[in-house]
Amino acid sequence: MRLLAVKISFFILFLVITFFPKNILAIKYSSCDINKDDWYKIIDFDKDVSVEIFYNECKLNLKYYRYLAVPINNKSSEKLFVDAIWGNGKKWLDFNARYIVEPNSIDTVKYLIHRNKKELDKDWLNHFPSARGFPNGVHSHWKTINLNELNYIKLKVSANKNIDNDSVFFKAPFGKSNYEPIQFKDQSIPIIDELGQYSSANWEGKTENIDQLKKQGEIDQQLYKSAKFSTDHSIYGGFKKVGKFNASGFFRTQKIDDKWWFIDPDGYPFWSIGVTGAGKGNQTKTLNKEFLFSDISNEINILSISNSNKISNKRGINYYNLNLIRKYGKNWEEVHHDVTIGRYKNWGINTFGAWSIVQNKSDIPFTLVASTKKQNIGKIENTIDPFNPQFIIDLKNNLNNFKNLNNDPWLIGVFVHNEIHWGKNLDIPIELLKLSNSPARSALEIFFQNKYSSIKEMNQVWSSNYENFKDINDQIDIKNQKVRSDLKDFFEFYVDYYFKTVDREFRKVFPNHLYLGCRLYEKTHGNKIVRKIAAKYCDVLSYNVYKYSLTDFDFFKNLNKPVIIGEFHFGTGTHGVWGTGLRVAYNLEQQAELYKQFVYEASINPAIIGAHWFQWTDQPATGRFDGENFRIGFVSITDQPYEKLVDATKHINSNLLEWRK
Repeated sequence: MRLLAVKISFFILFLVITFFPKNILAIKYSSCDINKDDWYKIIDFDKDVSVEIFYNECKLNLKYYRYLAVPINNKSSEKLFVDAIWGNGKKWLDFNARYIVEPNSIDTVKYLIHRNKKELDKDWLNHFPSARGFPNGVHSHWKTINLNELNYIKLKVSANKNIDNDSVFFKAPFGKSNYEPIQFKDQSIPIIDELGQYSSANWEGKTENIDQLKKQGEIDQQLYKSAKFSTDHSIYGGFKKVGKFNASGFFRTQKIDDKWWFIDPDGYPFWSIGVTGAGKGNQTKTLNKEFLFSDISNEINILSISNSNKISNKRGINYYNLNLIRKYGKNWEEVHHDVTIGRYKNWGINTFGAWSIVQNKSDIPFTLVASTKKQNIGKIENTIDPFNPQFIIDLKNNLNNFKNLNNDPWLIGVFVHNEIHWGKNLDIPIELLKLSNSPARSALEIFFQNKYSSIKEMNQVWSSNYENFKDINDQIDIKNQKVRSDLKDFFEFYVDYYFKTVDREFRKVFPNHLYLGCRLYEKTHGNKIVRKIAAKYCDVLSYNVYKYSLTDFDFFKNLNKPVIIGEFHFGTGTHGVWGTGLRVAYNLEQQAELYKQFVYEASINPAIIGAHWFQWTDQPATGRFDGENFRIGFVSITDQPYEKLVDATKHINSNLLEWRK
C-alpha cells in the first residue's frame, strides 16, 4: 500500500487516503495525480457524485475536440449509467450528459461538447441565425464555458441493480475527435438536395433518389397497412394480463395496487407509449436563401393547389410532405395515415402524442392540444392572463374546434396549453405591481380590496403610503414577510383562477374525456403552488421532461394524481441533421439505450402512466420555423425509420408490464 499525497489548492482540500496502486479510493482528487495509462477504481455508486476530478493545475483543454471522453471498464453484469457534469465553477453553466456502458465491456464514454455562438462562423449564422447545430459537429448552446478553463469533471456511476465495488474502473478523461468546423465559404452549394437532405455528407440509410422513395412506399404499404397490436393487448393497446376493470366506454384513470393506470374504454389497464407529431414534418425557411436549396420549383408547380399548399409557400418548404407525395402518389395522405397507424402498432407505440395528424375513424388512441395565444406580463414571457375576456373567448373557440371528437372513444384526453411560463411565486405579482392597465392588474387590485377593509389597513401591513388600491406599485419592501405572503396569496389565486377556468370550459365540451393539464416545463417542475392547484383540477398532471434520468422525479408523489410525460428525447446530431436535441446521445445505439432506460424509469414510478417521445420526424437540417434543427425523429425527413429506435420501442412494449409490476 502507498499513501496518496495531499494536494491543497485554492479551491479544494483533497482527501488523504490509502490506496492500492491504480485504485484511487477517493471521491475528490487532482488531475495531476492520474496517470493516463492506468485504470482507477470507482467505489461510490448511486451517490450524487461517484468521482470528482479537479483541473486547477494540470489543465485539460477541450477547445479543439468534439467530445469529452472517459474510458470505462465495466466488469459487472449490469449496464452502467455514466452521468457526467463538467464546468468552470459557475454552476449555472455546468453541462451534463449520460452514456450507457454494456455489461462486461470496455468502452470509451463520449460526451458531445457544445460551443458558444460567438465561436461560430458568422456566415453560417447570417443564413441560419437560430440553428442549434451546423455541419461537421458544430453544436451551440447558451450554457457553455470557455473550454480552456475547465475546472472540474464529476462522474456519477449507477445501475438498475447493485454492483460490486471491485467491478468498475476508469482512466483519465481526455479530448477526442478533432473539432474541425466547415467554414461557410468552403461549403458546396446547394447545401440541401432535392429530398431535403444535407448534400455534402453520406450516411447509412441516406435516400439516393425519388425512385428509391417510390419503391419503399410500395414495401411499406405491404408491411404496415394490416398491422395490429399483439393478442396480449386490447384493441386500444391495453394490457389484458393485468385484468379487466369497469369499462366506461372512454379512457379514465384508476389506481391498481398503489399504481396509477389509464383504463381503456374496454376496461383494460393502459400505459401510454407515445410519439408526438405523428405523421407530420416541419417546414424549413427558404425565403431569401433559395440558392442554398436544390431547385424543385418545377415539381412543386405541377402539384394540385391543395397539395401545393401543404408543401410550400413563399417562406419555405415542407420536404417531409413532399417526399410522402413522391413516395405514395395521388392519395398520399390517406395511405400515409394508414401506414403510420400500422407502424405504431407493429412497433408497439400505442398513442398519438400532441400535435399528431388525427383523422376520423383513427384506431390508435390519441391526445389533442387546445391552446390560446400566450402573452407577456411585464418581464414574464409566454404566460397567460386568465382574467382577460379574450382569453375566455379564445379558450372556448379552441376547445370547440375539437367538439366533433367529444364522443370518440379513441381520444384519451386533451392538453390545454403547452409550457406556460409561471415564473417563481412572486414574479408575476411583482410584474403586475409595475403595470397600470391590464385585466390581471385589475384582478390584483380587487384581490387586495377584498383582503383589506381599506387602503389604510393595507398601508399599515405593507409599511406603504398608497392613496388607493389603484396606486399600488412595486415600491415595496420585498423583505417584508407580510408583503411577500400577500403576493404569494395572490399568485395562488391567479393560478387557481386559470385552472378553474380551463377546467370549467373543458368539461362543457369534453364531459367524457380527461383533462391532461398544461404540459409543465422544467422551470415550473419545482413550483409547489402550481402543481398543487393543477392536481386540484386536472385528471392527469403533465410534464415535459428533458432529463437523462427520472430517479429523482418524484416531487408529485403526495398529490395522489397520475402523471404523464408529454415530451422527452435524446438527439444525435448525425445522419445529415446538424443539431442534436435538448438532451444528447452519442449515436443511434446510445439514443436507443437512453430511450429504453428513460421509459423503464418512468414505468416503475407508481404515478407515471405514460411517456411521449418528441417527435415523429427529424427536424430539417436547416431548421424549422424557429431554427431548431434536431435529429430526434423516429423517421428521417425521407420517412425512413431509425431501426435502433424501432427495436427499442418494441423492447419497451414487450417488457413494460413486467417493469410496472
